[in-house]
Amino acid sequence: MRVLIQSRANFNEMPGGDTIQILKTKEQLEKLGVEVDISLELEPDLSNYDLVHLTNITRIHETYIQMKNAKSQGKPVALSTIFWPMEEFEQKGQHGLRKLLSRYLNIDNIERLKILARGLKNWGIWDKSTVNLLTVGYTDMQKFVIENTDIFLPNAELEMQMLNKVFGVQKKNYIVVPNAIDKDIVEKYRDVQDTEFEEYKDAIICVGRIEARKNQLALLQALQDTDYKVILVGKVSDNFKKYFESIKDIVDKNENFFYIESIPNDKLYKLFKLCRVSVLPSWLDTPGLVSLEAAAMGCSLAVSHIGTTVEYFGEEAFYCSPDDIESIKRAVDQAYNKRDNSVLQNKILTSYTWEEAAKGTLEAYKKITQKI
Repeated sequence: MRVLIQSRANFNEMPGGDTIQILKTKEQLEKLGVEVDISLELEPDLSNYDLVHLTNITRIHETYIQMKNAKSQGKPVALSTIFWPMEEFEQKGQHGLRKLLSRYLNIDNIERLKILARGLKNWGIWDKSTVNLLTVGYTDMQKFVIENTDIFLPNAELEMQMLNKVFGVQKKNYIVVPNAIDKDIVEKYRDVQDTEFEEYKDAIICVGRIEARKNQLALLQALQDTDYKVILVGKVSDNFKKYFESIKDIVDKNENFFYIESIPNDKLYKLFKLCRVSVLPSWLDTPGLVSLEAAAMGCSLAVSHIGTTVEYFGEEAFYCSPDDIESIKRAVDQAYNKRDNSVLQNKILTSYTWEEAAKGTLEAYKKITQKI
């Protein structure tokens, strides 16, 4: 079986959780005998592939063209949805003019304004996919992709339930493929004594692209009057330079706050081992690969209640509201005082591995190609 996994144009320049998910899924599928290529093109030749695996209906403009291309060439499509509605974030979590506009405009017009603003700054972004945000519309592109998907691969039952609710459909052609961790790296570093990150021992760590959706500014505001050591790890997203300036101002004024732009994934596991709490006060997470990785290395978790976090972590994590600074601080305090994380750690190492994710993915592939 030959599979083409397609992703967003800035897959390499702006790595995120989806980057890790795709690369690790490819690695494990190949161990199961599947030939896998990755493409960032909109309309590649698919004649040598049995199926196409698309990723993400939140950043829809590329996925829409990729879906049209797959269907025009008669290929079945598996879709990793990576979905949660963005309206609450746009209305409450955005900053400046975008927050104001979100109170009066629907998501289609918000996305039109966003792409127009980017296009005025950089004419190089215009192509068939970005023009479609203006002409077809954000929601209609999502609906097209959903209606033409042969099998859905949500990260959680809650994610699929939310997709059905938001789009008014009852799609049952899905297999839940959970987010996962690299068990080999966990076992490699779990019992190794290492001093590389010793200065960050017992710190609070937040890993993710620097952007309003990840809500790092609220985290720093919540913890700036505490004695916690706080580490932010992540590249600054396009269009969030001013947001980062506000973050940098707080970091520069606090000797216990640190910023690391990027770190190799295997070293991140070493850093998690020394930290005490991983916090993701995001406006949505499904559930966030870094939370799984951190918990596998023994960190306590403070996470947003929005998204699929409760399905993954149950009573073993502490939850916050992203728009409530006191709630964020309270969740961090509770997580910091939790001493035994073995229940969650063992659950992740048993159920949430890339090996298991690849098995579920291959099962989905077989269903839509009848290659049993």
